[in-house]
Amino acid sequence: MANLYRLFNLVIAADPAYPGPRRALRLVKTILGNPVVFDTPKSLILLRVDDPYSAVKLLEKQLGPDDPVLRVTPLDGETPPYVEDAAEAARQILAEKLGEDEKPSFAVKIEGHLYSRETGERLHSADAVRIIADGIDLPVNLGSPDLLVLVKVVRLSRSQRYAGIMVAPPSAIYSRERKYRGGA
Repeated sequence: MANLYRLFNLVIAADPAYPGPRRALRLVKTILGNPVVFDTPKSLILLRVDDPYSAVKLLEKQLGPDDPVLRVTPLDGETPPYVEDAAEAARQILAEKLGEDEKPSFAVKIEGHLYSRETGERLHSADAVRIIADGIDLPVNLGSPDLLVLVKVVRLSRSQRYAGIMVAPPSAIYSRERKYRGGA
């Protein structure tokens, strides 16, 4: 059983230009009430909210095309940044979310770098994707998956990293580019 932390469950990417991240944080706090701010590394804002998927929907309704929030990603949990932990967490989250007879298609996407617990070495993203996907018994669909297994590695300090795990439809992620400019 994966050890899923519950430190933060919402990752917000803000416009890195000054004062983008601060303005984004004020805006998000106004919309969501007063969420717990875990940390704000560079242009990322890490929050803990009651329901990250509802928070994304609420933000999507209220954010405009000129707001400094670029992307909002809900997370189901986070683990140490090792591929073995991320793979086990993805399987655990899938098991919790899917019924026995459900067989949706899926794709795996890695943002950042995962490491091998065995060797301590940083893995190439393609190798990490392969390791995570090998443990999932569902049909793969890279073009238009029903579920996206997203592993987002967040670096808080020189030595402190977490791998945030999301298992949801790709549409669960808010993207200002996709919403207002028709991007992918």
